[in-house]
Amino acid sequence: MVLLRQDETSPTTSSASYSKAKESMISHLSLCETSISTGHVCGTKENGDMASLLHDLKQRGIPVQETSRRKAPPGAVMHDRGAPIPAVVVSPQSQWGVAQTLKLLKHYGLYNQLPVSVKSGGHGYFNGASCSGVMVNLTGMTGRRIVGNTLFLEPGCVLGQTVNTLATHSKAVPHGDCFGVGAGGHFLTAGWDLILARRYGLGCQSVIGGRVVLWDGNIVDVDEKNYPDLLYAMRGGAVAGVGVVTEIRLRLIDEPALATWRFTSIDREQLAICVANNAFTNAFNLPRDVSVSFRFYFEPNQLQLVCSFNIVSLLTAQETIQCLIQHLGAEVTSFVTNDLSAWNEKSLIDLRMLPASEFLATNPEMLSEVSSTALHENPLLYWKQTAALREMAPSFFTSISHWVVRGCEPMLLKLYDAFQSVQKEPARVRMYALLIQGGGQMLELQPDCCMPLGQALARFELHWDDPDKEERWCRQFTNEISNVIRSEEDEGPGRPYRGDIWLEEQASDENLDEIHKKYDRRFV
Repeated sequence: MVLLRQDETSPTTSSASYSKAKESMISHLSLCETSISTGHVCGTKENGDMASLLHDLKQRGIPVQETSRRKAPPGAVMHDRGAPIPAVVVSPQSQWGVAQTLKLLKHYGLYNQLPVSVKSGGHGYFNGASCSGVMVNLTGMTGRRIVGNTLFLEPGCVLGQTVNTLATHSKAVPHGDCFGVGAGGHFLTAGWDLILARRYGLGCQSVIGGRVVLWDGNIVDVDEKNYPDLLYAMRGGAVAGVGVVTEIRLRLIDEPALATWRFTSIDREQLAICVANNAFTNAFNLPRDVSVSFRFYFEPNQLQLVCSFNIVSLLTAQETIQCLIQHLGAEVTSFVTNDLSAWNEKSLIDLRMLPASEFLATNPEMLSEVSSTALHENPLLYWKQTAALREMAPSFFTSISHWVVRGCEPMLLKLYDAFQSVQKEPARVRMYALLIQGGGQMLELQPDCCMPLGQALARFELHWDDPDKEERWCRQFTNEISNVIRSEEDEGPGRPYRGDIWLEEQASDENLDEIHKKYDRRFV
């Protein structure tokens, strides 16, 4: 598959360095990454073309900034502190500005002179939104509105803003739990929802249309009747290989009347009982309104591992318990019925606020004021400390995701033991592993989505701040966990989950190759 992606956080790149990076969709075109060392493109021709680009952008009133390549300007900051810093950051505020930027990049032949990346929110896992050349920064395009049962989003609108808009209108759409991800990536390459995915699919599967500015600056309006092949490519991120998405349209549902959950800490003996009773495998027989997951992590200042047996449901607690008894058995269900007061029956926004800071959880309307820059600069204003440490705050990190087979229970005990073996390591509080159900509506909608999907997903993240002291150990432990997860890997989908973490050798798709050839106009 040759299409690049507008990532969950980080959209497309036309850089040859992608052949070395673990990115989603790799361009088969031979693109030259020019050496840039001081914020200016080296070489006489490149300098001249870049100077012309900067002049013409400024003449059009499009914000553009040259950097020292030592520190990214606020709008270009990435979640990953190891991301490259671009030499030039272009920050269009409108679709017109995006179109003008891309026209100028083509006019001056810069697509084959240096890398170009596109940034929505900056929470990408593999730095696709940043490069050493030109970053098209969309963080200023934050428009969002609801008309009937359709949500219209601009790519720079971060998820926190989207959550607020949905709650205000009592609507819902499947999405993740990180307030800082940009719509331009999140709703194209991902959108896994803890409570809604099995019933309604992924966020990218709710995409019903949008607008794409092709690499030559031409604008196309995409829906099921107009450019249906691009709509297919939007659902999974492949559209980013042919241009920049400037508007996303999503099908909405009414906000569920109830969100029910219980997260229960279990010990190894109880986990072994879950494994012996095939609890995770049997969970796929549950109604799609109920989802089961297992999460491993450490609390700050605690040596004891937390293994959390998580239940989320659109049913009442009592209805959910009855389903668990029927499908998981009485012994496993007893772990979540010993204290009925531990069950939560609240609203969807209450569930969304679980990783939020105390102040934000008490004042969720504050999300209307959030921005990607604010989230990067002051994460603890928005996140609980534990959420910031393990996932949300800017850091260096590793992140792996793999589809696993439904009957992957033996992996759970291996994960438990691996985590427990590092209980005295300082980095323990900055990692987590998650096993979560897929399937359901996600798989039923697979034919209309360009991203291959599986039945169950295993995920691991590990964060650090000091590369000299911490990186080596963190990468070694990540490899250990990767081996555990891949021992139960589902090879059916052929690629990991999410459009931003596929390897080059996995990027083969004849259908998407044809779409790419049809619409990629950088060199014609």
